[in-house]
Amino acid sequence: MRKNIILMNLLVAFFWMTMYSYVPNLPEYSRSLGANAVVLGIIGGVYGIAQIILRIPIGFISDKTGKNKLILQIGMSVLAASCIVLIFADNTNMIILGRLIAGAAAAWWVVLSATYADYHHDDLQVKAQGTLSANSSWGKVAATAAGGIIVQLLGARSVFVFAFCLAGICLVFASQLKDLPKVQKSYSIKDVLSLFGNRDLIIFSIFGIILQFLCFAAPTLFTMVAAEDLGASSFELGMLTTIFFLTTGATSLFVGKMIYKKIGGINMLVIAFLIGAFSLIPVFYHINVPVIFIMQALSGAGYGITTSAIAGLVIRAVRPEQRGSATGIFQSAYGVGLFVGPVAVGAIVNASSFDVSYWFMAALSVLSALLCRLLIPKKYAAM
Repeated sequence: MRKNIILMNLLVAFFWMTMYSYVPNLPEYSRSLGANAVVLGIIGGVYGIAQIILRIPIGFISDKTGKNKLILQIGMSVLAASCIVLIFADNTNMIILGRLIAGAAAAWWVVLSATYADYHHDDLQVKAQGTLSANSSWGKVAATAAGGIIVQLLGARSVFVFAFCLAGICLVFASQLKDLPKVQKSYSIKDVLSLFGNRDLIIFSIFGIILQFLCFAAPTLFTMVAAEDLGASSFELGMLTTIFFLTTGATSLFVGKMIYKKIGGINMLVIAFLIGAFSLIPVFYHINVPVIFIMQALSGAGYGITTSAIAGLVIRAVRPEQRGSATGIFQSAYGVGLFVGPVAVGAIVNASSFDVSYWFMAALSVLSALLCRLLIPKKYAAM
C-alpha cells in the first residue's frame, strides 16, 4: 500500500507536468499560427470534449474490473500520443487535434483519483484528495516553470518534445503499480445510472462545472492573452501559470487540516469563491504584469480550496464500490466547464470586450458562493 501511495503521488505529479508543460505558451504559439479569440477558445475548450465522453465509461470499467494498473498504462500511452501530434503540428487544426487527444488522456484522472481514494480510510477522503490535488499542482508548477525556460531557450516546438519525455516517465510509474485485491461484486450500468439520482453528487458536479469554466477561461487562457498584450515575455507567461498552480498546491494542502475544519467546509468554499471573484475584476488586468501575477496568486488560492474540497466531498457522497463511477460522473460534468468556459468567454471577448467577459466570470463566482450556502447539505460542513 505504501509503495502504491508513493508511486501514485509521483505519477500524478508527472501526469500533470506532461499536460501543462506547454499550456502557458500555447495561446502565443497558436496566435503565431493564425488563431483569433474564437479559435483560441476552441483550442482551450476542445480539451474538455473527450473528457465529457470518456470519464464515465472509464470510471465504470475501473469499478467493474479493478484492473487499474492496465487502465492507467493505456491512459499514459494516450498522453504520449497527444504530445506526438503537437510536436508535428504546423497549423491550428493540428493544435486542436492534439488538445483533443490530450483531453482524452486527461479523462484518466478519474482512475487516478478513485484509485488513490482506495488507499485511504473514508474519514480521510477530503484530506487525501487535497494531498492528491497538491501533488498535481506541484507537477504543474514544475512543468510551467521548465516549459517557459525551454521555450525561451529552444523555441516553442521543443516544449512538446519535453512533454513527450514526461509522458514516458508516467508510463514507467504506472507499470510499477500493483492492483489491490477487490471483492468481486455484480456491478452494472444500472448501478451507474442510479448515481444520477444522488442529489449531493449532482450538486457537487454543478460546482465542478463552474470551477472548470472559470479556471480554463481565465487563469490558464485569457489571462495569458492579457499579460501578452501588456508585454509579458514567454518566460513570464510560464511563470504566471506557475504562480497560479503554486498557490493552488499550497491551499490544497490546507484542505482537511485543523483550521479548515474549525472554519467549516461550507464556509471555506464560500470564502474561496469570493477570493476567486475578486481576482477576476478586470481593471487589474490593464495595469501591468506584476499586478496580474497577484491576481493569479489569488485565483490559485481560491481554486485550490474549492477543487480539493469538492473532489473529497464527491468521494464521501457515495459508497466505496461506486467511487470510480461517481468520480467519472463528476469529472465528466466538469468537462462541460472545460469546454464551454473557453469557448463562451472567447465569444464574449470577440463580440464585446475582455472587461465584459471578466465581469461575467466574477459575477458567476459570487453566485457560486451563494449557492454553496443554499445547496450544500449541512452534514458536509465539518468535512
